Amino acid sequence: MKTILTAGLLLCLSGCQLISPIFVNYNGVRRDVATWINQQTLLSMQQKRSLAQLSRAQQQLRNFPAKDPQTQLAIAKQNQIALYCANQHVSAKKIKQLKDRVFDEEQAQILQQYEQLAPKIKLDSTALQCE
Repeated sequence: MKTILTAGLLLCLSGCQLISPIFVNYNGVRRDVATWINQQTLLSMQQKRSLAQLSRAQQQLRNFPAKDPQTQLAIAKQNQIALYCANQHVSAKKIKQLKDRVFDEEQAQILQQYEQLAPKIKLDSTALQCE
């Protein structure tokens, strides 16, 4: 009897996951970074979505100096929003691990260029949209 109940429970649980799957939008996230985020089994789907959003924003910083001023402003705004959202849901340690994945050994140089060139923006925290 216990075996039948256990089997039934397992079927119900796996069936619920098939009927209502939870997705993380990895469009625009490098495959290696998306794989790393997806392998973080202790993170909730909200935390994974925040890391994916941050990854998309951070990846754009690689070519930041070559962009025109209007594009730089849009990238800076997107990056600040993604950092705000990530800090709401994910530990600083996980954010650092993500940045290490995104930038490899060029991280210090890329972030220094970004800090020097990025326009300073004050965001309205009530208008921010997190994924």
